[in-house]
Amino acid sequence: MIRTNAFGVAMVSALFLLALLCCWLAGWWFLGARELQLLKSQFQWMNRTTTTVQALADESADYSRRNPAIVPILDQYGVKVPLRPAPAANPAPVPKPGR
Repeated sequence: MIRTNAFGVAMVSALFLLALLCCWLAGWWFLGARELQLLKSQFQWMNRTTTTVQALADESADYSRRNPAIVPILDQYGVKVPLRPAPAANPAPVPKPGR
């Protein structure tokens, strides 16, 4: 019966090929979704690490203001220490009121 009906054979073949294509697309989508989930977790981990390292660098830069002996160590790791403004050597005299 199927051998004599060419239209039926073509329809079953098309249905089979479409089912195969749907399975391939579903697998492709599944693997992509899994990779996206992995990349999201890696991004969150890198974000936490960056935040932690930045907080450590800020804290060590703040500590270097109280203890300047740590500045060479910070320079070794590329941590930029903000410069404190130098005190003025000879401040301008303040005029006394009443003169």
